[in-house]
Amino acid sequence: MRLSRSAISGLVVSSLATLAGCGADSAPTERNETPLLGSDVEPSCPAPSVYAGRLDDTFGVNGMARVSFEADDDGSYFGLDIAGDRILAAGWGAGGLGGIRFRLARLTTSGRLDPTFGDEGTASAGFAPSTADDARALAVGHQSDGGIIAMGYRDKFRNESSNIALVRFQPDGSIGGAEFGTDGKALIDLGGEESVADGLVLPDDKILVVGSRGNEMLVARATRTGALDTTFAAPKGYVTVPVGVSAQAKSVVLDTSGRILVAGSADLGQRSGMVVLRLTADGVLDPSFGGDGVVEPSRDTISERAVSVALSPEGAIVVAGDTGPDNPEFVVHRLLADGSPDPTFGSAGRVGAPHYGNTMQAEDMVVLPGGGVLVVGNAPEGTAPILVRYTCDGRIDTSFGVHGILRLYLGEAGVLHTVRLYPGNRILLGGADVGMSPGPGTYGVVVRMWM
Repeated sequence: MRLSRSAISGLVVSSLATLAGCGADSAPTERNETPLLGSDVEPSCPAPSVYAGRLDDTFGVNGMARVSFEADDDGSYFGLDIAGDRILAAGWGAGGLGGIRFRLARLTTSGRLDPTFGDEGTASAGFAPSTADDARALAVGHQSDGGIIAMGYRDKFRNESSNIALVRFQPDGSIGGAEFGTDGKALIDLGGEESVADGLVLPDDKILVVGSRGNEMLVARATRTGALDTTFAAPKGYVTVPVGVSAQAKSVVLDTSGRILVAGSADLGQRSGMVVLRLTADGVLDPSFGGDGVVEPSRDTISERAVSVALSPEGAIVVAGDTGPDNPEFVVHRLLADGSPDPTFGSAGRVGAPHYGNTMQAEDMVVLPGGGVLVVGNAPEGTAPILVRYTCDGRIDTSFGVHGILRLYLGEAGVLHTVRLYPGNRILLGGADVGMSPGPGTYGVVVRMWM
């Protein structure tokens, strides 16, 4: 489906109207969902909310919290977590004179910075007092004692290789506690060049990260105190999986049995392809998934890359990404437990995105409680970020936004990088309004939206 010029115009108008949110007189007080007349959603899929896509104006300012990165010229939030009644946002900020540091904010449920945390609601961490220090947080989680774990990597520094980087923040925003690493910071060197794209704090407080080591997909586990856990994939503490010319893991989730699902992408020579791994909790590839624990859902003639993996309410495996890099458009696959395509979803387990005249680079995805799928990402520079929603059976949900597409204005240089579920039929979105050099600086952005 290609949208007409008038539809594209309506899409922009729709997203501007969305920014108004639900005013005091129209704010939803009950969450009884009402079917939309004219929607093509089949009865087998739950009817979408009439409020879906509206910003929650009880959060921040008109649904949006903007956190100053002070003089940083670049950066964003890449990971979100909910810890009790607080919202955690983690990412990195790049200073104008060099140096890239972990950045963390803690927000109240009303979208205000929590003054009891760090420096009036924010904290940061680096690994060396040098403008050459480059440390980037891509995920955040919390341990059972309230400690906050920011997960990422530190790029090459002087004679050191690129390493897994972990920082533990105390509930008050200070760094350290629980005998974590060295003064609350841990660098894990696996003997190569490691990068991290995602991570989880596990139920037992151990830390799981995924990314790449050299040209191979990487899955590694740390103890609750930030040391390499050699009981995982014993005795190494990590697993690398070669696929194609090179490959990188981008997203990780646990299934209901505690197995580890990882999604990423591989350079297959003439094209790129999605790759999904399933490992046991002990770090062994699961042969009941695709025969060897590795599945490549992309079709032979199509280039695709994966950015996110999640579980449907029924336990199916949902993988989202795009058809990048040349002319990317969103794409979603759904797999059965054995790794085969789910024939009840889209066309043979796959669905693409509506064309609207611009490319759409996927950044993240969330599966909604009724089984629908929301993919978020960015369009070319100078245009607002994009959200596309799909029905539970793999069709574009045309009741959302305009023809299934919603544009979200985050600022003149707004970008989206992450999304997660929030209680009460809402989602949180994380990204930034990125400053220039010279410029007014960068703002981390967290949005709360009805869904």
